[in-house]
Amino acid sequence: MGKLRIRHLLVAGGAGFLGSAFVRDRLRADPEILITVLDALRRPGAQAELEDVGDDRRFKLVRGDVRDRAVVERLAGSGVADGPALARTDIEGTAVLLEAARKFRHQRFLLVSTGEVYGPLTSAANREEDRLAPTSLAASVRAAAETLAGAYQASYGVPVLITRAATAYGPRQPVNQFVASLITSALTGQTVVIAGNGSATRDYLHVDDQVAGIARVLWKGEPGTIYNIGDGVQISGSQLAETILDACGKPSSLKRLTREGPGWSYAVDPRRMRPLGWDPLVRFPEGIRLTVDWYRRNEGWWRLRATA
Repeated sequence: MGKLRIRHLLVAGGAGFLGSAFVRDRLRADPEILITVLDALRRPGAQAELEDVGDDRRFKLVRGDVRDRAVVERLAGSGVADGPALARTDIEGTAVLLEAARKFRHQRFLLVSTGEVYGPLTSAANREEDRLAPTSLAASVRAAAETLAGAYQASYGVPVLITRAATAYGPRQPVNQFVASLITSALTGQTVVIAGNGSATRDYLHVDDQVAGIARVLWKGEPGTIYNIGDGVQISGSQLAETILDACGKPSSLKRLTREGPGWSYAVDPRRMRPLGWDPLVRFPEGIRLTVDWYRRNEGWWRLRATA
């Protein structure tokens, strides 16, 4: 296969935490790239997430629903720079995007999924060939979207790639998401609550590493292949809370465990990423410290979104 040359990206949901980080990363890395973001902008503060690149001529933000076929086809083919609702948006939206990718013969279709599609950990970290057993609505919907993408690959030859990532954290994460909620609680001197007895583990991956992994899969991955993206280090709930409290300069007495059982653990095995030349660069303790520093410097940003 010759060197892949992608000049225009359509990023659905690109005003979110991960999507906006990916957009900034690509605009920094590639002076010739054109990026169109399609986002319904329903989340509090969503419109402001990409203000810092709003004047970049390579970037365009379109407010619209991913289920709107006319909007998606215009963007995909023009070359210009609650439970049921979640299922409709994710599954139907993925179907519309896949159909547009088939119709306009896109070079790549990358579906960003989650490591939670494997379900709670039963033994070793999950590998890509493991059976899917999601236990949450969000993960179940992602698994369904993956199945749909696989069918388009098999039936129509759409060059589908799928990433399943560990739990992301980092600057600009919405305060209703887990790590950000713990950080903002600690910074304001509130109790940092961990479900269960604190022994359940997760693999935490800094957002910069995750978007770098997604970009590597997009350009270097083999269509029809699934890639786990993770740090490969499992951190317990107690370790997470203690690391955050230490970075915030707060006492460990602010940690509280609900003690309602051990909770569920999740982890992915990222070994398939190694041949693509990707390895995480931001290790967990340093990543938490950098993230805490960002939230401390940008209190107005997260307080506004916490009350929206």
